[in-house]
Amino acid sequence: MYNKKPKTKSTYNNEKLPLSGNLYKKNKRRISFAKLFKLVFASVAFLSLTFIVIYVVFLNNKTNAESVNQGTVLTQLSKNFVLPEEEVVSMMRVSNAKELSSQDTFYKNVKNGDYIIVYKSMVIIYNFDKNLVENVRTY
Repeated sequence: MYNKKPKTKSTYNNEKLPLSGNLYKKNKRRISFAKLFKLVFASVAFLSLTFIVIYVVFLNNKTNAESVNQGTVLTQLSKNFVLPEEEVVSMMRVSNAKELSSQDTFYKNVKNGDYIIVYKSMVIIYNFDKNLVENVRTY
């Protein structure tokens, strides 16, 4: 009755190690917190990376009025359309398409974000995002 061996709760290399009840619980709790910390850290890292990829691929692709200058618009337009050699009289980005479309039938299909490029001999309505000439009027 007095020769009882202590109860074992874990094994290491097939050797039984005696652990008291409190020490075993603390060890188990430490392992749980370590696993939980690793899991939370990995989740936060994964979600951060996911949001960065979504932002770069989908949200940051939209063109901005301040980020596109006249030279960029004319360069892209000249790749698909023969522009006159004369200088551009004016170029503007449409911000109120409804009001503009009510002024003249030439502007009936204009959309917000389109560019209106005015030369002495012609006017071009150009969608920069789609790289599409929507309408042309010559004088």
